Amino acid sequence: MQSLEQRRRAWGDVGGASGAGVRREPTQFRDTPKEVKAYSTAGMAGWAAQLGSPAPEAPRSRRMARTGGIAAIAALLLYLTWRIAFTMPLGGGDLVIAWTLVTFEAVPLTGLVLKSITLWNIDCYAPEPVAEAPNGMRVAVLIPTYNEPVEVLAPTIAAACDLQPRHETWVLDDGRRPWVAEMCASFGARVVTRTEHDHAKAGNINHALELMAAEEAAGKDAIDIIAVLDCDHVPLPTFLTATLGWFADEEVALIQGPQAFYNSGAFDDDGISGEQGLFFNVLMPSRNVPGAGPFWCGSTSLLRIKALREVGGVATETITEDMHTTLKLIRLGWKTVYHHQTLAVGLAPATADQYLLQRRRWGMGAMQILTYERLWAAKSWMTWRNFHEYINGTLWWLEGIATLIAFIIPMAVMVSGAQTSTAGPVEFTLAFAAMFWVRLWGAKRLMRHQIHWPTAFALRIFRVPVGMACLWWLVSRKSLEFQVTPKGAAELRLRGRAPWILIVLIVIVAAIILYATAGVLGWVPWRTSPGSTIAAGVWLVLAGVVLVLGTLRIRAAEFATSRRSAHRVTIKVPVTVAGIPGQLFDISMGGAAVRVGADALPESGRVLLELPGAAAISLDIVRVWSSSKGEYTASLRVRDRDWEAYRRLALWLFHTPDDVLPGFPAGVPAVATRESA
Repeated sequence: MQSLEQRRRAWGDVGGASGAGVRREPTQFRDTPKEVKAYSTAGMAGWAAQLGSPAPEAPRSRRMARTGGIAAIAALLLYLTWRIAFTMPLGGGDLVIAWTLVTFEAVPLTGLVLKSITLWNIDCYAPEPVAEAPNGMRVAVLIPTYNEPVEVLAPTIAAACDLQPRHETWVLDDGRRPWVAEMCASFGARVVTRTEHDHAKAGNINHALELMAAEEAAGKDAIDIIAVLDCDHVPLPTFLTATLGWFADEEVALIQGPQAFYNSGAFDDDGISGEQGLFFNVLMPSRNVPGAGPFWCGSTSLLRIKALREVGGVATETITEDMHTTLKLIRLGWKTVYHHQTLAVGLAPATADQYLLQRRRWGMGAMQILTYERLWAAKSWMTWRNFHEYINGTLWWLEGIATLIAFIIPMAVMVSGAQTSTAGPVEFTLAFAAMFWVRLWGAKRLMRHQIHWPTAFALRIFRVPVGMACLWWLVSRKSLEFQVTPKGAAELRLRGRAPWILIVLIVIVAAIILYATAGVLGWVPWRTSPGSTIAAGVWLVLAGVVLVLGTLRIRAAEFATSRRSAHRVTIKVPVTVAGIPGQLFDISMGGAAVRVGADALPESGRVLLELPGAAAISLDIVRVWSSSKGEYTASLRVRDRDWEAYRRLALWLFHTPDDVLPGFPAGVPAVATRESA
């Protein structure tokens, strides 16, 4: 194994902070593909590569991205030129249907051009980290919560209370749970509850803002900035120190940071930075240009209270309160900025059902904004870039309908028996394969390698049921309720169920492909040539691959519901348990597993676990058993309502002391390990 210093030299200094108020030298450039690959190869999460301060994109990364975008556009243009100039039938109904297919093939061209333009520059900058909030402003960290288990909520509150500089931590508990109040009292956080629970998270935050205004009117010092964290998003030490400097600009209302996820193996995990890594590492940085700016994404964000009060608080007209609030802010001339640095890590949906529930809520909320704000009409207060970003950001959720149409058109062409191509089957296959490969190659570089195609194709099928739900809402306009994405344990371990529309599509696509194949082989009557069959058939084969990949992912055992409330991290470091040297095997907010070389541990009772660089943690022994090579493994658990044990576990996992984890650069927390038990 490489030494820590060797790894640092190989990767370069990733910048960032190794602790509250402590900052390493910033990098000159950021090469996201190279850094993510280095960290992933070393067994760490891709988001760890973004712990450093924001910086301009490295010339190499920019050059490859632009080359990829141009190559993808050129490949599709050359293919379309070849199709139109050399493969079209002479006339009649065949020509009409052939043009329908070619038009379908040309649709991605506009998207490729627009994406290449918007992703041409993803440079990011940031002010210097601060030891205190600018201009003496007071800060409160708000953590809305409802029904999450202690293992999810405790690390967020403990880490928030541990942040620098001085601030207050408010836990907005809509569940009104006594144990939450008890835990907050132990950690040093303030609990805020309300009697009416209208408008879900938005109403919860607005209630806190009203309370702040009332206390200010009563003579208490005003709070100027709120930082918002979802209850499962644990802030890292740099969360406030790295971002508060933005508020020295009196025109800035919102700072949005990336949302990274520490539960490796989640449903949308692609082995790089998760499906949302593309959004937060590429698409959001591309909006950090004059006339644009990111929208509020709910968590990992900071807002100026003055700006919120000017727009009447957090928007409650739609269930996507964050994006809607941003529109109100920019309408009044406020600025929004994106701080491209991993500042907190949360929990991504672990199962297909959780994923679909979350995406459906986001999609239908976007439809509400689209219609409520009439985004399709040009706005005098929106720049062309903001108009483009917001109209595309909402209409994107209807892509599932476009995907459904993309399945139907090749089916209809195949069934029609029309002569859509005069090219031979081998010639057409080679031309199509070359075009498609170059498109994938170029698009991946344009998206800075923040995509894994098999996972992306598998997840694409979810856009069909989401798109159908969005279209149904546009037609029915039924009232929507905010549905919380469930976190924590389930009663039973169950595999996901594929939506019925996907099963129907698989059956239809398979039937058409099998019949067309039999026709080409001469086994059944078939009215068109092998070349024309291939012209539409390749799209159906791709559709079938996407459908099968998605269905297999839904049904995969690793994405079944879990009976555990806490995500376990496999990490091996020397520890001491009950005074006996051993090795940590795995650890979570619920406890730990430790291996020792002798049968010297008691079978039950309380013991002290000493993690490297941290104070001892009191845990209960659940059981001890003999493992391989004469070693013994002890399963340790946090005692119910032992808040100090929860606090120490949280800080070691998420605010890990420097130089206690072999091979980990300073500032990378223990939860960044990619190995999971």
